[in-house]
Amino acid sequence: MSDNLLALEGETKQLDLAGLAGREWFEILQRKLIPQLSDNVYLVVGVVGGTNIGKSVIFNHLVNQQTSAISPLASQTKHPVCLVPQKFEQNHDLEKIFQGFKLTPWSAPEDPLIEDEQHLLFWKNSESLAPNLLVLDTPDIDSDAEVNWERAERIRQSADVLVTVLTQQKYNDAAVKKFFREAAREEKVIITIFNQCQLPDDENYWRLWLNTFCQETGVQPELVFIAPNDRQAATSLQLPFYPRTFEPTPSHSTNKTDSDDADTGTTANLMNVISQLHFGEIKVQTLKGALNYLVQQNTGVPAYLREIKSRSHEFRSASELLSEQELAEIDNWPLVSNSVIVDAVRTWWQSQREGWSAQIHGFYNTLGRGVLWPVRYIHSLAADEKRPPMELYREQEWSVVLQTVEGIYDRLTLVSELGNELLTNRLKTLLNGTSRETLLKTLREEHAEIDFTVQLEELVDSEMTFFRTESPQYYTFMKQLDRIAAVARPALSVGLFFVGFGAVGHAGSQLVTDTMIQSVVNVAGDVAGGAATTTVGETAVSSTTATGVGFLEAKFRRFHAVFAQKRTEWLATAIRKHLLKTLPEELKSAVELPNSTYYQAVQNSVSELEQQLNELHIST
Repeated sequence: MSDNLLALEGETKQLDLAGLAGREWFEILQRKLIPQLSDNVYLVVGVVGGTNIGKSVIFNHLVNQQTSAISPLASQTKHPVCLVPQKFEQNHDLEKIFQGFKLTPWSAPEDPLIEDEQHLLFWKNSESLAPNLLVLDTPDIDSDAEVNWERAERIRQSADVLVTVLTQQKYNDAAVKKFFREAAREEKVIITIFNQCQLPDDENYWRLWLNTFCQETGVQPELVFIAPNDRQAATSLQLPFYPRTFEPTPSHSTNKTDSDDADTGTTANLMNVISQLHFGEIKVQTLKGALNYLVQQNTGVPAYLREIKSRSHEFRSASELLSEQELAEIDNWPLVSNSVIVDAVRTWWQSQREGWSAQIHGFYNTLGRGVLWPVRYIHSLAADEKRPPMELYREQEWSVVLQTVEGIYDRLTLVSELGNELLTNRLKTLLNGTSRETLLKTLREEHAEIDFTVQLEELVDSEMTFFRTESPQYYTFMKQLDRIAAVARPALSVGLFFVGFGAVGHAGSQLVTDTMIQSVVNVAGDVAGGAATTTVGETAVSSTTATGVGFLEAKFRRFHAVFAQKRTEWLATAIRKHLLKTLPEELKSAVELPNSTYYQAVQNSVSELEQQLNELHIST
């Protein structure tokens, strides 16, 4: 599961979610489950508690040696210290057990008191420890220094048993209770020592204090001890620990007093108490508790998955808002001159002629270009076509591009103000980061490099080839007319130059590109036309039949519409690349994240864990 979670975290960066680090369940997975599930059975025992309550004293008594520095000053221990059995580190990876810490050999009692921003953990071997027992002294869990309780939390996540040190002053502290609520949820084994008691007076009160602590945190101590406030005994490793019976009761109930204990004067050796614990059972309990925490619906992995899905829905709303807004409405996209399309069609058609027809048409084409050039020149003057048609088209198209870009910026600004935070932040970044001048300069350079003639010829070739393939009967008929027209070609040629050649009537088409910009192109207007001549060949252009003007008008409409669509697709692609950049892909990826491989893999792992835990619960 860990690898899939880390991979999923990488995918969720686009969702602006908090990372896995710092989430309690993930820290437990990394610091408890992964290092310890597959390792030999050992117990990690941490001495924990608030400020200036004698944790180091308890630690020294627990290991039966003067190890941790003892001081009446508060908050001395800044880094955890750990005693490990002899040769333990040869068979176990301490770095893996205590992830997030830099392991450092422990040479002097003052080592854990040093100031260092790194999370250090000092360790050394101990001959007095059981071969599978690790014992730690920890920083204060209620320290003013945030780094101290952060280190204490990391120890809690790794530990199996927490020796909880409480005092009259620290049993009801908010930070202390918060720490132990998490410990209870993780099902840690708790051994409570009520320290610095004023005996015998406090015998009547410590149960009340401890009961409040348990009610507030959910902790149920396995064992309870009280220790007197005796500084001399504490520093000489002579502090007595009196075992007590205790069961949490509702706040309105009367707690037991010291008379309920059979022998209030009996003391216990903490090391012996810890060594006699059922290691295997405790390990199973704590690992099971960690797994339960991992699959909890409100705090574990399921909550993280729901967070991802919820955030993904927010991105869906943002994506729909962007896609529903028409970023460009273009009602004046220019049309290519009909004469250019005619030339392209003629060029294609000439390539299809064979034999004597090709020769005759070739002869008349050459003759026509020589004899009729004055007519063509006069016609071009009358039609104000002194400049090449494609040059005029390029100029007209760039003018529309300028208008469209201006409209897109205005529309994106409007969308960014519609209240969707996800879009607002991203669009403002895009609009502020890309000046219009820079974008228009880039578009201008790309536009100047486009060869419109080649694009149109490729379009005609594609369309006419498709027509020939899909409608072979019409293609054969047209070739027959073409051969017949060769006989009367002079009249046809003259007629074409005089009256023009093209679609007649109103041609309209609305196209929507498949890009994120919904570029609406309304190609409208009256296309030049004229009277048809009476030669046989003109049947192909003058008749209202399927093979006459109706048919050719439809073909010209398609030429204009498809070419306009390809040109607007270029603009849409360029806007997407240079302005919107990766925003469309980010929105789409965020929307689809709950269907990703890693999301599904993590979800399946959680389901399997829940099933295994249910089976384990039934069997026990």
